[in-house]
Amino acid sequence: MPPRAREPPPLPLSGITGLRLVSEGRRRQTQMTLEEDQVSAEDRSLEIDNRQTRNPLLLIALVAQWRDQEDGPVVFRVHKSILARSSSVFDDMFSLSAGEAMELYDGVPLVRMPDTGEDLESFLQYLYCDPLLSLKPYDPDMPLKVRPLLRMADKFQVDALREHIVAQLVSDWPQTVRQWDKLESEIKAREDTLSSDYQYQQKWIFVDDQFPEPASAIRLARDFNMPEILGPAFYHLSRINIESNWDASRGVDQHGKPRRLCGRGYRTARWELLEKEYYVSVLRGRHRLKAAAAKALNFMRVPSRSQAEKDQNPCTPKCDAEKLWFSWRDLNVRLAVTDDVLATLRVYAEETLDTFDDHMCTFCYLKASAYICKCRKKLWEGLGEYFGLPAREGSASGDSSSEEEES
Repeated sequence: MPPRAREPPPLPLSGITGLRLVSEGRRRQTQMTLEEDQVSAEDRSLEIDNRQTRNPLLLIALVAQWRDQEDGPVVFRVHKSILARSSSVFDDMFSLSAGEAMELYDGVPLVRMPDTGEDLESFLQYLYCDPLLSLKPYDPDMPLKVRPLLRMADKFQVDALREHIVAQLVSDWPQTVRQWDKLESEIKAREDTLSSDYQYQQKWIFVDDQFPEPASAIRLARDFNMPEILGPAFYHLSRINIESNWDASRGVDQHGKPRRLCGRGYRTARWELLEKEYYVSVLRGRHRLKAAAAKALNFMRVPSRSQAEKDQNPCTPKCDAEKLWFSWRDLNVRLAVTDDVLATLRVYAEETLDTFDDHMCTFCYLKASAYICKCRKKLWEGLGEYFGLPAREGSASGDSSSEEEES
């Protein structure tokens, strides 16, 4: 029975500097000011200072509760114009409330927000600093960091923010099998340089910290309707042992210092974030994918070169059909035990077939290799079906165009 999924813990966004407002709480007493170079030219006349904080026509006070209840509430004095220009929800809110009696905070109209102080603060930082939101490619913590911002973007209909985040997440997860191969090659190259990196940096670098983590990405994609990343994320997750847990692999030593309990090339997942249905999808998808590959590459079904092809490009005397038959049988044995079908097929097409060079002519080799590549592409395009994912509108044409653009 899989563990009960929990809400992903939010992580702070790095690289965002901007909003400096007033935070008032019982334990979190801070006084901050908006930096001069962080306000656009059109808003400089509205810069927050002591002379303007009492002008109810320019400002609004948003009050929220910090996630830790003991920290008390926080009040943000912000410009109505900045909120209204970015969000139609805020624009409507200010229009409907115009002329109505409102609760005041230090002479400024006050609106009580149901959102946490942390979420509201991150959201306001983006509105004031747009487009300075910097998202690191392949960041395994990205889904946890952007979750609060995505929630606020959807709630307040800030489409530009959502599109910016979704674009980065989609770019982190390959959309074609060729993109997948490129990412896998990049990961392999990174693994190969880890030892030399240690000699220069005097610290261990782990692949798991440098490339996307699938479970949190799946949870985010499900919660915020991003079907583009589900296929590759589920496939990557299906390759990871359920005992390979992200948090469990990151322990501490007797001195309280971080300590890794796994190898540098080891991949883990935040399994505890997944609902029961996701576990079912992983198991079912893994089985269906292997079955589809075994069926497509069954040594009794794999097509050989036609007589017309042989007449045009005759086989050499060394070409041994029986040996080639044994090669397909060997591939089926490998597919039966692997959890990484695409990698197994890629290695077979690029490396293993070469070992049959003494028993296969160039033309038969090219025929076999092309057939495996065709099967890999078809398997990739079927990931949504194998893992039981929602159908993507126009996915077929989209995949085709993507492949053409890369070729």
